[in-house]
Amino acid sequence: MSDSKPEETALSRTGNGGIQHHNARTYASSESYILPSDEAERQRLDHQHGLFKRNFENRLFMAPVALKAADRVLDSGTGAGSWLLDFAGEVPDTVAIYGIDISPRLFPANPPANVHLSTQSVTQLPADWSATFALVNQRHLVGGLTATAWKAALAEIYRVLVPGGWYDLRPMSLMNCDSTHMDYQQGPATFKMLKIVDAVFRSVGALPDAVYHLRGWLEEAGFVNVDTQMRRLPLCHGAPGQDTFNSYVVHAALKTPVMKAGGFGLVSSDEEYDQLALATQEELWSTENAAVQNFMIYAQKPAV
Repeated sequence: MSDSKPEETALSRTGNGGIQHHNARTYASSESYILPSDEAERQRLDHQHGLFKRNFENRLFMAPVALKAADRVLDSGTGAGSWLLDFAGEVPDTVAIYGIDISPRLFPANPPANVHLSTQSVTQLPADWSATFALVNQRHLVGGLTATAWKAALAEIYRVLVPGGWYDLRPMSLMNCDSTHMDYQQGPATFKMLKIVDAVFRSVGALPDAVYHLRGWLEEAGFVNVDTQMRRLPLCHGAPGQDTFNSYVVHAALKTPVMKAGGFGLVSSDEEYDQLALATQEELWSTENAAVQNFMIYAQKPAV
């Protein structure tokens, strides 16, 4: 196992190259990742982390990994570091935790000493990371990778895992309008909004339905013991105190890329998009059984 660490410089942690501002939101330039990269997005990610953790019985990962004191763990697509910081509080500080993302803008400012942050792409990890990590965690990159990039990422994750190591990922369904995977009746506003969500991600090559392909891709990459867990997270009004996923904040964050693409023939102005996002929220709130499908998938690199 290499003792080298990814380069951590002030520039990589605080640089602002490729930053764009639209509709009072900040975006980091990327060929495929289209959500914002600003304080509002940090707050959304922190809230979402807690919501999804509770949805899986407060478990941070599902893989049956038994970490040892000197193990290393990689958090791919760490974003604001919500999972990484939570995980750091649950393991000994001798466990080295690496967090990577294509943009450093949301990195936590003062992480624990055993946390190492760097700007990396999961499709091209450092050469000296081969057979380094006992666990690789990945969250919510379903909207940021093409099919080709997914396969490259899985090959890289396989390479950097130790033999017998585990890959644990949560690729939330993006609720596309394909009725094949829907288990509730969509209203007209919801159907239209989901067509827009599907279109905007596909316009940059990302696959909203990647979750349904991952088992095959994982097995093709050489992983074994692949397992999928799914929990439904309500989008509608439920019992008092019940967690619900507020899809409006995601739809609102997507307005800039949707309108820059011309609205895909479905909306023609910012005002029309805003009205549709609100109508979708109201419709989902009153739609019986409306829920997002929240997945956890884990797989193992063979021990030999």
